[in-house]
Amino acid sequence: MNKFFKRSVIGSAVAAAVLASSAASAYVIAQTDENSVEMYGVVSISAVDYGTTDSTFVLENESRIGFRASQVMTDSVEAFVQMESGWMLDDGAKVGNRDTFVGMRGDDWGQVRFGRMLTPMYELVDWPYSASNMGTTFDRGWRAGERFHFDRKSQQIRFDSAKIGDMAKFSASVGNGSQNTDDSKFFGASFSINPVEMLTLHLAMENTTDTDFDANTVGDTNNLFAGFEIRPIDNVMLAGAYKTGEFDKDAASAGNGYNTRDIDAFSLQANYYMGATNFRLGYASQDGETNGTKDEFLKRETITGEVGHSFNSVYTFLRVAQQSDAEGSYKGDDTMVRIGTEWYF
Repeated sequence: MNKFFKRSVIGSAVAAAVLASSAASAYVIAQTDENSVEMYGVVSISAVDYGTTDSTFVLENESRIGFRASQVMTDSVEAFVQMESGWMLDDGAKVGNRDTFVGMRGDDWGQVRFGRMLTPMYELVDWPYSASNMGTTFDRGWRAGERFHFDRKSQQIRFDSAKIGDMAKFSASVGNGSQNTDDSKFFGASFSINPVEMLTLHLAMENTTDTDFDANTVGDTNNLFAGFEIRPIDNVMLAGAYKTGEFDKDAASAGNGYNTRDIDAFSLQANYYMGATNFRLGYASQDGETNGTKDEFLKRETITGEVGHSFNSVYTFLRVAQQSDAEGSYKGDDTMVRIGTEWYF
């Protein structure tokens, strides 16, 4: 399971520096020949002004802590568990509100997990394609009426394959939708491949039935995702992604004034690593239709830049993003500024 925690580490802005530190991440609390218990965490806090009317700087504390344990079942199979909490709101963070699951794994076939975790599609949407606050446009999972895919799900069974031919892997997940009924279902899958050393390609999909993604609006959703990461030279990384989602309201649902809604979004970014310093430029855009007609309410745009430096694996950054959201949260064009730091233990 270490490799899945380290995946989030890879997503940090200075990949080389953070990867060097990730090998030391996690503290072993207890260990025998057949079991182990570890503690790990992320310190992540930033001051941000979203640039909206009458807004000011606020502290966003995304720090989190977790525990992992494993137990040998056979010579080739190991059972494991993880419990993680984080994202400090005004009332604190609840234990297990982040990735919390049990599972089994084997080197030859991969792993299966049961519980609360990221969905296969959102794991790709979240990073690196929503980096530097491009997520305010590319990842709209927090906004009712646009949240056509899940981020984390508690009612989930997920399988992640071992590496296939040293170049590909896939994940598949099933569970209930937003309701515990026979008709409310969720299915997601992703596929990643490295056809050549410098290129990674991602594909993902997610479908739901009888699922509530808006206030009292129940329906079916279909989502597709495609992305790429390319490293033409060691200190340059380019990435881009496209996702599309559609929502069809159930005839019996009360609804919020629409029957269908379609949303398309893409993000592009360029990263230049100069030693322990990273420079990033990014752009994300979203458009959509409601009941088959172009809807200005769904139109958004983000242009973002970031400079950050890793001080012995403590990454500190300044991020500036220009947001355009004429009909929604941002009234016209607003400039977001975020200053923060993060490090892993």
